[in-house]
This record gives sequence, structure tokens and C-alpha cells, in this order.
Amino acid sequence: MQCMSSFSLITISLIWWALLPPPSRLPLPPGPTLLSASWPENDIAKTFHSWCKAYGPVVSVKIGTRTIIILGTRQAAHDLLERRGNIYSSRPSSIFMDRYLNKGLNPAFMPYGSTWRLHRRLYSTLLNVRESYAYRRLQDIGSTELLHELLSTNDFPQLFYRYTSSVMLKLVYGKGGNIDDADHHRLQQINDMATFILQKASFRTIVLYLFPLLDKLPMVFMKWRQQAEQLHDLTRQVYVECGNAALQGDCWNWIREIHDRPESKDLPWEDVCYSLGELYVAGIYTTKMVLETFVTTCTDHADVVRKAQDELDSVIGTERLPAFDDMDRLPYISAFISELVRWRPISPIGVPHAVIQDDEYMGFHIPRDATVIANQWGINMDEAVFDSPEIFNPERYLENPERHLSGFGFGRRACPGYHLAKASFFIVISRILWAYNIDRKTQAASEPAASTIMFTVRSPQHQEVIKREQERTRRQDARQILEEVRLQNVKN
Repeated sequence: MQCMSSFSLITISLIWWALLPPPSRLPLPPGPTLLSASWPENDIAKTFHSWCKAYGPVVSVKIGTRTIIILGTRQAAHDLLERRGNIYSSRPSSIFMDRYLNKGLNPAFMPYGSTWRLHRRLYSTLLNVRESYAYRRLQDIGSTELLHELLSTNDFPQLFYRYTSSVMLKLVYGKGGNIDDADHHRLQQINDMATFILQKASFRTIVLYLFPLLDKLPMVFMKWRQQAEQLHDLTRQVYVECGNAALQGDCWNWIREIHDRPESKDLPWEDVCYSLGELYVAGIYTTKMVLETFVTTCTDHADVVRKAQDELDSVIGTERLPAFDDMDRLPYISAFISELVRWRPISPIGVPHAVIQDDEYMGFHIPRDATVIANQWGINMDEAVFDSPEIFNPERYLENPERHLSGFGFGRRACPGYHLAKASFFIVISRILWAYNIDRKTQAASEPAASTIMFTVRSPQHQEVIKREQERTRRQDARQILEEVRLQNVKN
């Protein structure tokens, strides 16, 4: 009897083993080991790029409990993150994010699944091509005010912040463009605190990501975890309070629009407020960073600026500002913007993806739950695709205007605000180049880098147009514009 029981146990074990998926006989993609890897540079994107040059377009690294797959070419990113987006659109788990800082409420870091898809659908109702077109009047007003303020100050980082804040505050919360607004001030404090904690905890966060057992240590050893959790609670409270205030406001806004959508009822209201609060913050800072890069790029590339201004002078003249209707007639400006996004991506390695099942690519095994990084900076520096990629050269996009911009991400995780951001880039950059010369003055040792850049209006005629347009926009009511957006939504 005992022999029969043993035989049955062995038989069941063999059947169970036979039913298991066979382990992959394929190797992982090649890559450095702890002993062979070059010491990482300060810019990790450059390290990844050097690895891809040494080992090929797909590189793997084993660190701690993690397998990291690095994609070094546009083709590899397209094949996996776009063509196989059904399995490559998740996010790697992060103890710091998931348990402490946002507790799974920020759609940008959510795993791929039904909850993320619902958030994405809601974002799409606000940020699709048609809706983004309707917001252009707000961007027209904001960019005109920016031009006028540059007549009296060179503090472009602050002015870009005012511009992006003004547009997003009106859209998300239906507020005026006053950045001294109490809700905006509270939201700004939240973001400043988050930035501080992320900078303070950045290295420890990576260690925790690679060695998750360290999270078992008492809080006394890593107090920043507790700080992050407290910040999350405060952030959620502020987002909900601002969302509730927007519902009671006197004009249309994104909070009200999403609240009235039937599909939003499948989410807790607090989660909706958190999601739109994060969208507000992201919309401010990503656009601001690109615009700041534009200014510093201009100071080092006078020949490119001259070509852009020649096109503007030819098409626009000196009697009016560039407008959105001019976009198709300003191909060099569009190429300038595309090259700017390629040459200096604001997120050099992007936001990592995660693969949700075992896969094979180019004869290599990609294991389930691997972290997959599309090295955007490295992709943009691929000499097989771009001639002299280290050179800022807008003309490469004149030859191929539809060339993909990896700076906006890949596949199902591409930036949902792409159309809104591109519109801001065009209207701000075209108008600044039309109106101002941008030069770098001699820097004193005590001066910050931004204070060495000067904006000089190009002529008295340009200045007169700026002042005239400022008077025009001053008479426009943002609340009326938002109401017209609402009526358009009802019509559609």
C-alpha cells in the first residue's frame, strides 16, 4: 500500500512537471557583468549607449533580483514596445512608488491592466487631437503674455513656468492664470516636496528596487519611506480638495468634464482627483523643460536661429505674430522643434516598461517581469539612422518630417499629452524667434546660468506688435473660452 502511494505521488509529480512550460533554451541578450561592466557615467543614458555599441541593439543586465533589458535602436523599440504592445506595456513594480509615494494611483506608473486602460480612456477624452485643437486659444493668450513680459525681464525659466501653469490651471481646474492662486500655491508646494524627497532618496530607491528585501528593515533605517508616505497622504488630500473646488467653479474644466463621464463612476472620486492632479503637474514641467532647452540651444546655434528667423520674416513679416494657422507654412520651425526633442530629450532613458510574459526576440529570451528600457538618448544618437547625430541640425527633419520622435515615448504608453505639448512648443518657440534675438552675455562667477541669457526685441515694429497683441488678449475672457469648449463638446 505504501509502495502504491509512493508510486502515485511520483506519477502525479511527473505529470505536473510535464505540464510546466519548458524553460527557455535561448540565452538572455548579451550584456556586461558586474566584473566586466564599465563604471556608469553620471548620465546613465550614455552608459547604456556604450553597452549597446559593445553588445548589440538589445542588452541585458542582471542586478540583484532584477533582469533589465536595454533597447538601443528605434527598430528594437518599435518591434517590442509598439508591435508587441499587448505584453510590453506594463510598468516594473517599484516598492518606493507603489507602497509609499503614490500607492499605485499615478497612471504613469500603473501596471498595464483594466484600471490603467480606464484612466487612459479618460485622458484621451481630454487630450485627443480635436480637443487639443480647442485649447489653442488659451495657448495663444498665454504665449502673447509671455512675449510681453520678456520686454521687461530675462527670467525665462519663471516666465515659462507662468505660461505652462496658466494653461494647465485653466484646463484642469477652471482657474484664472494667476499663479498666486491659493490652490496653485498648494499644488506647487506638493510638487516641491516630492522633488525634494525624490532627490534625497534617489540612490536608496534604486537599491530598494534592486533588493526589495531591504524594505523589511524598520522605518528608523530608511526614514525617507515614512516621509514619502506622509507626502502621499497630503498630496491626495490637496488633489481632492482642489478637485471638489473645481466642481463648484463657474466654468468648464477637466475635473468637471471627467466627473460627468459615465465611465469615471468605475473609479473612486479620490482616485480621479489624484490622476488629474498628476496630469496637471506633468503638463507644467515637461513643457517648461523643453522650452528652457530651446533657449539654451539658441545661444549656441546662431546659424540655425538665423535660418528660422529668415523663414519667419518671409512668411509672417513684421506686422503680426505667428499663429497656429501658419504651422504648415513654417516647415523649418517644425523641424527645429523636432530636432530639439531628438537632440535633448527631457527623459533620456524614458519611463521603463515591463514585459508581462516570456518572449523571444532576435534569438534571445526576454523573461517575464523584466524591466525594459528604451534608451531614448541612445536611440537618438544612432549613427545608422542619423548622420552626425551629436550635431543639432533641424534640416534632417525637413527631409523626413514624419520621422518618429522617441522623446514622447512608445506604443500604448506614449505621452497622452503629445498634441497639447506640440502645440505649446510651436506657438511659444515660433513667437519668441519672431520677436527676439537671444544672446549669452559674459557670466560673473556668482551668477546662475539662466541669468546670463538676454532677450532683445528685434525691432521697434516687433515691439509695437507685441504690445498691441497684449492689449487684444487682455480683453479676452478665459472662462468664456472654456465655456465655448464645453459647448463644442456637447455638439460633438
